[in-house]
Amino acid sequence: MARGRRNAKREAAETRSKLEFEHAERDRHEAEARAILDRRLMRRWGTERAGLDRLGALSRDLEKLHRDETRLLSERDELVGWLRQRGQSWAALSARTRLSRQALMKRTETGRPTHE
Repeated sequence: MARGRRNAKREAAETRSKLEFEHAERDRHEAEARAILDRRLMRRWGTERAGLDRLGALSRDLEKLHRDETRLLSERDELVGWLRQRGQSWAALSARTRLSRQALMKRTETGRPTHE
């Protein structure tokens, strides 16, 4: 009876030891991966300050692109509405915009731009 308990305790200890080793190895690999990424990003941007400056520039550029995209979509919707009123078919407009007829129809209401 005692021998069975001792064997069970020894096996449980071995299992714990093996799991602890595997966790330590995983942690070490993750730390190495983070260090590699950090070195790569340091080579790319130099310092944290340079990284922050680049982040700010990227954010400004993305905001500008978003405004431009919104303006272009609005102009496209207005043109689609106007062309529909002039008798152009959804199929013709779809071919020009490379959007499905359904997508174009969703952006307009009875030939009128949705933003009006």
